[in-house]
Amino acid sequence: MKKTGNFLVVMVIVALAVLINVSQTFAADTSCQTKYPIVLAHGIAMNDIPNAIEYFNGIKTRLESKGAKVFISQVDKIAATGTKAYQFANYLNTQVYPKGYSKVNIIGHSHGGIYTKYAIKFSSYKSPKYGTKTWSLPASKVASLTQIDSPNQGTPVADFALGANDLVGGLVGIGVDTLYTTIFKTLFGSSESDVYVDAMANGYDLSLDGGGALYTKLGGNSGISGIYCQSYMHKMKSLLCVGVPQIGVIQLLSVSMPIQCGAATIGYKSSKGPHMPSDGVVSEKSAKWANYRGMDDGGLFQIAGVDHCNATGLPYGWTGFFRAPDKFEAIVKDLKAKGY
Repeated sequence: MKKTGNFLVVMVIVALAVLINVSQTFAADTSCQTKYPIVLAHGIAMNDIPNAIEYFNGIKTRLESKGAKVFISQVDKIAATGTKAYQFANYLNTQVYPKGYSKVNIIGHSHGGIYTKYAIKFSSYKSPKYGTKTWSLPASKVASLTQIDSPNQGTPVADFALGANDLVGGLVGIGVDTLYTTIFKTLFGSSESDVYVDAMANGYDLSLDGGGALYTKLGGNSGISGIYCQSYMHKMKSLLCVGVPQIGVIQLLSVSMPIQCGAATIGYKSSKGPHMPSDGVVSEKSAKWANYRGMDDGGLFQIAGVDHCNATGLPYGWTGFFRAPDKFEAIVKDLKAKGY
C-alpha cells in the first residue's frame, strides 16, 4: 500500500512537470512587446501596396508574433520632406493616438527617418506647389526614433538625378511626377496615387546641398530632447564600383552603386564626403545620427553585402543570408530592454 502511494505521488509530480513544460511551450512570446507601439515609416519611391509590394517584408508579421503592436504608416512616395512630415503626423493623430496610445516608437527607413524627424521638430511647411501645411506632433508623444539607412546629409545619387533633370529641361521631374500619379493609380488604384507629388523638391531634400542644409536645420547630429534617438547603417559590397553578385540576392541599388562609388572615386564634393562605404545610395557618414549603432554588411557569407532595399527585405525577401525580420526583431528587443 505504501509503495502504491509513493508511486501515485511520483506520477502526480511528473504530470505537473509535464503540464508546466507544455504551458511554457505554448505560452505567448512577448519578447518584442514594447511599452509603446512600433510605427514603421517607409522611404522614397515605394510603400506598402496590398497584394503587390510589402515594403517591410515579413517584418510586421515577425514582430507581432512576438508580442509587438505594429503600425505601418503611409505617406506620399515622392514628395517634399515637409509634406511627408505633415502626412505622417496626420497618420499618427488619426490612426494611432486615438486608439489610446500616449507615445510611439518610430522606426524610419531611408527618407522615413528624416520626414519623421521633421514632423517632430517642426509644425508647419510651406510648399511653393501646394501651399502651407500645419500639424502637431510634440516630442512628448514619441518615445524613440530609430533611423535605418537615412540620408541625413544627402547623397550624390540625388545630385545625379537633379543634374540629369537639368540636362533635359526638367523632363525627368515631370516624368517622375507622372509616374507616381498616373501609373500607380492605374496599376494599384487611386489610393496609391501621390497627393502632393513633387519629385524635384524630394530630390533636392536628398541632394548633398539640400540634404546638408536640412541636416543643419534639423539640429545636425544632435538627437531630439526627451526622445531616445539612434541610427543604423547597412553596407553593400562592391568591386570596381560594381555590386558583387550573389545567388539568391537581388540588389535594386546595384544601378546606383556606380554613381555613389564613382562620386567617391573622383572626389565629387569631397568636403561633403566620404561617399563610401555605402548601401548603394547612402554613405555611412550620411547615415550616422545621434546614437550610431554601427554598420551591418550581412556577415561573411553575405558576399554581396546588404543594399539600401535589402535592409527592409526588398525585393520580396530575395536578400540571401541577411534577413530583415531578424534585424528588426533585434532592434525592437533592444528598445524593449531600454524600457520603450
